[in-house]
Amino acid sequence: MKIILKSVPDQAEGIAVGTLDGFPLYYVGRTAHVDGRALQHGDIAEAMIDAVDYAAAQVLGGEWSKPLALVTGLNARTCNRDRIRQWGLPPWVLVLLGRASEHRHARALGFILQGAAMVYRDVGPFSDEEKRDRIGEITDPLAFMASLSKTADEMVAYARREREKAAAARGA
Repeated sequence: MKIILKSVPDQAEGIAVGTLDGFPLYYVGRTAHVDGRALQHGDIAEAMIDAVDYAAAQVLGGEWSKPLALVTGLNARTCNRDRIRQWGLPPWVLVLLGRASEHRHARALGFILQGAAMVYRDVGPFSDEEKRDRIGEITDPLAFMASLSKTADEMVAYARREREKAAAARGA
């Protein structure tokens, strides 16, 4: 039995999260379905943890449990392999992992997802109303992320230029 978390066409009902042995796997509530049949979580638990492990590692690295909790806002214990094996994950998390793991630059996207999550969490300016008012910066999260991305791009470009200058000076 093999589950692959990936984009698949939506089903008439439920949330499509990937495939199970090539057939669309979708959830109605917290119950997995394939070909119109409801599946018990215990029957697919091992295949699901393998699929989550693969997709999450592509996006968030080998130690993906805590980054997954950060990105999703779920409790860190909920994102622990043993808990996933026992209880599974909400379907929307499986969709997120599947879509992100298909991205051409999945690992880079994973870092961006974590950065975006930090902006919304306690450490970021959009974690509560008071901080938003106090900061007096951009109040639209998307605009803030665009600004942050531009700043990061400029910083990386600066570092690369300086490294090239230093290398040229050593070679001269």
